Amino acid sequence: MKEQKKSSWGSALVSFFKEYLLNFSGPGHLYYDENLTNEGKRKKSYIWRVLLLVTAVGVSLLPFIAWNMFVPDVLWAKIITVLMCESYAVFIVSMEILKIKDELKEDMLKIGGYKITPKGSISLFKEIDFKIVQTEYSYTILISKKPLKWLYKKFYVTIYGRHGKVKKIELVRADKKYSMKYETMNDTVLEKLREENHRFLRKCLGTPSKKCMTTVEYHYEWGQIQSFYDNRSCQTGIVIMF
Repeated sequence: MKEQKKSSWGSALVSFFKEYLLNFSGPGHLYYDENLTNEGKRKKSYIWRVLLLVTAVGVSLLPFIAWNMFVPDVLWAKIITVLMCESYAVFIVSMEILKIKDELKEDMLKIGGYKITPKGSISLFKEIDFKIVQTEYSYTILISKKPLKWLYKKFYVTIYGRHGKVKKIELVRADKKYSMKYETMNDTVLEKLREENHRFLRKCLGTPSKKCMTTVEYHYEWGQIQSFYDNRSCQTGIVIMF
């Protein structure tokens, strides 16, 4: 019987210890995550990340803690040791920052548990998560029944499809400050929410391809991601277009 894949923190921790301890006795680096789901693998990577960052902090502090414990009479040796330790710490932190950015890029088209491909089929989305509305001219609108996570924030999601393919996705933040009716929002509140969306996009996706007074845009081969702001309809959010 095939072993069921797991995603709990406990399973991730067991896999981490197997990988950490058993690699000392084997050639090369071996991975022990065959029983983990993608979410489980993600959790194990978080555990590795914490270990590496703690190690980097320890290495960076070591020269100052043990300043008088090694080569007490040779100042240049102390300076070289400090430079080596600090360089190692900076290298580890830099590598982890790059990994986080790569993970965010990989998750750019992942909403909730759905990995979306450009112009992918709307049949991917389940009725348990979405209310599905059929309209004229082969258009389909899917409205999420509950907030779904995109990158690291939760959004209410509206998906627009035509001829069975995803064309556009609208995301509206599900924070409490967004829970008020849009009709009650004035321009000042909408502008604050718009700026918060802009900061979120810059933090996750980097420098925008295009920026103007009300929107920021990120252009890709498959389409674009941009913020939207409409004071006439009292709406602000993020849209993914293919």
